[in-house]
Parts: sequence; structure tokens; C-alpha cells
Amino acid sequence: MNPLFMSVLLIVGLAVFGRTMYYKILLLMSLEPADRVNHIIERVKNIVILALGQKRLVGRKKERASGIMHALIFWGFCVLIIRSLTLYGEGFSEGFQLPFLGDDFILGYLYIAVKDIMEGVVLLMVIYAIFRRAVLKPKRLHNTWEAYLVLGLIGILMISDLLYDGARYNLIVLHNNPDHLHFFNNPEYGSEFLWTPVSVAAGALISGISPQNIIAIMITGFWIHIITQLIFLNLLPMGKHFHVITSLPNVFLKSLGYPHEKTKVLDLEDEAAWEDESLGINHIHQLNWKQGLDLYTCTECGRCKDVCPAYITDKPLNLYEFNDKLKLEMLDNADNIIQRAKLAGAISQNGTDPEQVEKIKADMAELNSKKQLVGDVISEDTLWACTTCRACEQVCPVTIEHVPRIIAMRQGQTLMAEAYPKELNVALKGLERNGNPWGIGYDKRADWAEGLDVKTMAEDSDVDYLLWVGCAGSFDDRTKKVSASLVKILQKAGISFAILGTEEKCTGDFARRVGNEMLFQMMAQENIETLNSYNVKKIIAACPHCLNTLKHEYPELGGNYEVIHHSEFIHQLVKEGKISLKQSLEGSLTYHDPCYLGRYNSVYEQPRSLLKSISERGLTELDRHGQESFCCGAGGGRMWMEETIGKRINLERAEEIVGQNVANVAVSCPFCLTMIEDGMKELGKEEEIKTQDIAELVASNMK
Repeated sequence: MNPLFMSVLLIVGLAVFGRTMYYKILLLMSLEPADRVNHIIERVKNIVILALGQKRLVGRKKERASGIMHALIFWGFCVLIIRSLTLYGEGFSEGFQLPFLGDDFILGYLYIAVKDIMEGVVLLMVIYAIFRRAVLKPKRLHNTWEAYLVLGLIGILMISDLLYDGARYNLIVLHNNPDHLHFFNNPEYGSEFLWTPVSVAAGALISGISPQNIIAIMITGFWIHIITQLIFLNLLPMGKHFHVITSLPNVFLKSLGYPHEKTKVLDLEDEAAWEDESLGINHIHQLNWKQGLDLYTCTECGRCKDVCPAYITDKPLNLYEFNDKLKLEMLDNADNIIQRAKLAGAISQNGTDPEQVEKIKADMAELNSKKQLVGDVISEDTLWACTTCRACEQVCPVTIEHVPRIIAMRQGQTLMAEAYPKELNVALKGLERNGNPWGIGYDKRADWAEGLDVKTMAEDSDVDYLLWVGCAGSFDDRTKKVSASLVKILQKAGISFAILGTEEKCTGDFARRVGNEMLFQMMAQENIETLNSYNVKKIIAACPHCLNTLKHEYPELGGNYEVIHHSEFIHQLVKEGKISLKQSLEGSLTYHDPCYLGRYNSVYEQPRSLLKSISERGLTELDRHGQESFCCGAGGGRMWMEETIGKRINLERAEEIVGQNVANVAVSCPFCLTMIEDGMKELGKEEEIKTQDIAELVASNMK
């Protein structure tokens, strides 16, 4: 072709791209640190399954067609990258072939066949994507000129390469010109094109013109492909399609182990953090680099808002707009963030000179964004609308971690600005004074167990299990019945257990979700001290929120226990034959998955197995169930806040349950029990549809 022209294009295109990427990466590295480079094998596995395999797109039943469309475009691009490298080589040397993909290897034949078919498929998917955006207009999509431009460029890439190969087919096969046969050396038969039906079809469209014009089409197709690809490459970092570059790294760096990124344990004894107002996230420079990468990677696909209970019920929380606003704030302050990081590095070099350190800190303060993230960038109503259900993270194809960032921003509001919703004060004071959000005297915590022959650890700590009752199970009249049912089951099975009684306090889950890290740590440390004093090893938790906190968050503060939810434990008892069930529950039955049991702790099958064992008519699944279950509306501290904007979340869920025409709904969380029962009462269906905890259902259906 033209080595000089190719050299100029590559030098200019890659230089501009390199400069842009350098600045983008420098900005990320100037944010707060985050430790994500560990367990490499597990991370590579995530790349294969979630990124390359596009699991969250093709695996989701709802809108599977659009997921397959996107996956095919992605896979087509992966295939085309190899083709593009070949074309770059041909720009310098006619007939260039990549190793193992030439005419001496069967792999070469297979590749050109796959490449040819995928180009045709991608072209069809681009047409479908444009039709979908312009005509079908799904609600979750935000139509922008950028989306159409990128789809157009992808289409041009496919068409230009097909025309290039189609023109070569005409010259070699139809015009018997072997000069352009630089893939397989068979001018008589043109065997290369036996493997490229789409290119042959493209060639047929131009078969009636002269060889000179066909050569012109071939050369034009070649250079259009190269130039378009370089334009496309430089366009990517400028907008939402940056995810084409960042999605694989973001998936590789996703949180591991615990299903989601944990809330960061703040060092509350760090005096400098209090002085600098750096506890939680208040300003954009306080994001860590992984959170910045999340913002780069957001595709604005809208899948998060499609499942978000707050958005669905007309709250102001729109997660991709949330991400976009933070990203714009980050980019607007990029120079200051980078300069601030350099000054922070200077402090470490001048740490022994107090006067110099103070001067640098003053300079750093001047570089802070003048905007508070909450109030100036994100509204307070938006921040506090989140129920922390993590449905958004479950469906995000690029594994963005929304909830830890939201909680960190709440920490900034609560600890630094004391700007949390004042209606939380009653529950928070209840935690401080009596160890429970109801504010009921702690001396009443064990009253529910009167007459049930339940021991406390103070009376006898030589037991196999501690039953962690939780605040709702101890103080809420409705949930006390669940606690009694659970005790009945444990006693029937002959389980050795005890409760803490008046020594039990709230785990602090509620305090942590609303950003009061100080209160959370205080309560957690008190509970851990109590548990360790009794040498507790195994805990049965009657609340998913307690389960999650005890199991995943207490270890970071020195509390290491084997924690199991009561639905899992009851399931074990049935499997071991310690209790037997009878299928005596009349009427149809459905199950509501609690967010903190399902999405947070991956407990889905055990509750269902129990329910199928007691129901005469089996289990009827809700439309939104399992990993895609719909939140009851109580998580994230929302249990203790009024819902004044939009439709009530629990009403949305109750209406879905009513729509299934069931007689019974089972839950396995005290908050879900309260919220769904309230929803049924609001709909006037509390008599027709009975809401019960799994423990109640099992207790009343034991043999």
C-alpha cells in the first residue's frame, strides 16, 4: 500500500491517543489508593466469564435480545482486532500475514471464516441497535448523538473491510488477476474466498464495474478502515464509550471474596483525618482510583435504573446520572487533583519539617474543589434514596460498585457535616442509649423469651450455638412471634443454644448504612467483647442484616465467628433428619428474597427447598425473584425514614405479590416482614394474603 502514509497515520493517531490516555491514567493515579491487585487467578476467571463471556448481558432473561446484540458486537470487535493488525501490516508490506494465521496453517482458514461471518453479524447488530434506539426507544436508554456516531463508525469499519475483501474477490476470481491474491496462493480457484461468503456477497454488488474501479474501491476500503479505526480509538476516551477500553480492567479489579466491596473501616482515631475533613467522601479528590475507574467505565446502559427500587418508584436516584455527575466533577477538577497528589507526595519528602508541611497542606486545601459532592453535585434526596439493595451491582455488565461509594458519601455527610436526615435522630439515639433503634430499654430485650425455657449465655455458656435474635426479634411485637417459632424449631431438633439476652445489642448495621461509622464501630466493639468473653464460635442469626454484619464486617474489627442464617440452619436440620416436615400448608405460596440474604450472602435455594417441603401446591415464583428480587424498601436505613417522594417501595412489591394471586407469601427477614405486611394492609389484602417468616411456616408444619 503506502508505508509513508501508514506511518503518518499511526504516529499521529497513536500519539494523540497516548497523550489522552496518559492524562486519564494520571488522574486515576492521583486519587486515593485502593488495594485490588491480588488473587490473580480469580480475577482472570472474572475476565473470561464476565467480560469476554458477557455473562451479565446474555445471561439475564429480561432484554436478552439486547444483551446478545451487544455481546455479538463485542465478540465481533475482538475478532476484528486481529484483522486490523493484519491490515496495518499490509500498509507497510503487501501480503503481510500474522504468525500462524497465514496460508500454511488451518488456523488461518478458520480465522478468515469466523472474521467474515462476524463482520456480517456485527453489521446486522448495528442496524438492529440503531432501530432499537430510534424506533423502539427502551425507557432505560438515554439517546445521544455519541451513541449513533459510534454505531455508525462500527458500521463503517465492517463495510469498509467487507468491500476491501469483496473487491479482492472480484479481481482474483472474476478477473483472474493473481496480483492481489496475497493470502492463499491459488489464483486458479481463489480458495481463500470459499471461506468468506459475506465478502463474496459484497463483491457481487460491485461485479459489474471495471477492474480499475474495483482496485479503487479496494484501496478506498482499506484506508477508510484504517482511518476510521484510528478516529474511533481516539473518540473512545472522550465519552461513555471509554468502557470499550476500561471495562476489562474494571472487571479484573472488581472486589473478590465477599460478593461485593465491603464498606471501608475508617480510622476514627486519626486526628489529621478529622482536621482535613477526609473521613468518608466529601470532595471529588477523596474518591479512590478504583471508584474513579468505575466512573470512567459506566456505559450509561441504564440497566442499573431498570432494577433500582428507588428509581422505579420515582425517587431522584438515577445511578448512571449519579455516575456521570461525579465523572464530570472529577474531570473538571482534574488539574487540581493531579497537582494535589504531587503536593501530597511532597509532604512525605518533607515530613520532618512541620513548617513546610503546614505550607503544603495549605496549598492542598486551596486545590480542593469548591463544590461539596452532596448538595452541589448530588442532591441530598438522591443520596438518601438508596436502599443499598445492590440490585444495580448485580446487573451491571462492567461490575461498577455503586453502594460502597454511596455509603462513603453518607459517612462524609454524617461524620463531617452532620447533614444526615434529622428523622434518623430518634433511631440513632435509641442505638446510643439502649442498643436498639426502637429506643426500648435494653432490660426488656429478653422479655420475648419468657416462658419459652430459653437460657442466656450468662446462665450457661456451654452451648453449641448462640442464637442472635436481633433488635426486631426482641422488640417488635410481630417479629417476636418469629423468634418464638425459631426457638420451637431449635428445641424440637434438640439443638444446644442460648441467647445473650440483655447483653445483646444492635450489630450496628443500621448505623453503618447511614454513614455513622463511629456509632457502628462502638456497637460492634462492645458486641465483639461480649461474644469473645463467652468464647462464642457459632452463631445462628435471625436477621439477614445481622447475619451480614456479623459474618462479613465484624472480622475486620476482631470478631471471627461462623455465622449462619436461620433459614440455612433449618434447612440443615431437615437434611440431617433432626426435624421432619409435612406438606400441609394450604393455598398457593410465593417467596420474597431479602436483599441482604440473597444478593449479599447468596442464599437462594435453602429457603425455597424448605417452602417446597411444606406447601401442597409447590412454590410460585414472583416475576422479580432470586438474584433479581425486588427490595422491600427497608434497607440502607430507610426502615427509619419516611418515604415522602414518589411511590412507596413496599407498595410496589406488595402489588407484584398480589398480582401473582397467591394465598401466602414467605419472607426470611424481619424488615421484609414489616414492609410487606404494611404493603398488604395498604392494599387491603392482609386477610387474603398471609405474610409469614419461614420459621413460622416451618414451626407450624413440623411433624
